[in-house]
Amino acid sequence: MNHILKVTKLHFNKPMVMFGVPSFIILIVLVVTALISFMLQRAGLDPSSPDYADGARWNQGMIWSLPGFLIYYGVQAVATTYPFALALGATRRAHVLGTAVANLVLSLYVSLFMLLLLGIELATNHWFFSVYALDIYMLGAGNPLVLFVTTFLLTFVSTSIGGMFGAVWVRFGSKGPTFVALGLALILVVLMLIFVPQFESIIAAVTRPLLAGVGLGVAVLALIATWWVMRRATVR
Repeated sequence: MNHILKVTKLHFNKPMVMFGVPSFIILIVLVVTALISFMLQRAGLDPSSPDYADGARWNQGMIWSLPGFLIYYGVQAVATTYPFALALGATRRAHVLGTAVANLVLSLYVSLFMLLLLGIELATNHWFFSVYALDIYMLGAGNPLVLFVTTFLLTFVSTSIGGMFGAVWVRFGSKGPTFVALGLALILVVLMLIFVPQFESIIAAVTRPLLAGVGLGVAVLALIATWWVMRRATVR
């Protein structure tokens, strides 16, 4: 347990990267959303109209702005701390678990930060100018619990997937992640070809708890794959 916590603390050595960059991305998306809202209102859209609110809540900027960085962060979190973790006496298993704990802390931070912004958004009647950045359908349309769980899982799944690719890079070199990505893409395409006739019924059956379960399952599989790959990884 001590080695796991040492690895976790190792990830906190760069707080501006771990916590600062996600916060900056979220705030940038908020500003961009506000600018777009102002332009739409200047173009003649009525912010008091129910149709305006309905359309604005389909904004997905907050959802798609974070995974790219989070996956990158997950890659470097594994790849850059691995030699230092071993130098501290941590086992490969402790390194994977310690990294997972650090990712959980990051997920909690991102979720709480976005929850705080949602509270401000609702309290100020959408930033005083009908700006819908967090009160959106994909984050629960103002439901704090849905927003918290969604952003928590989104962050943890993204960093876990990134960690898996980081482990593949450590084990197999620069070509490893490319082959893994191609393999996963091929599997995804095959699955889509198999299930495309049932797409409508599948989409109709999708619920938030189901998506949460799938996301959690993906994160667990990514962590297992990370540990399996790292078992024989050498220090680069």
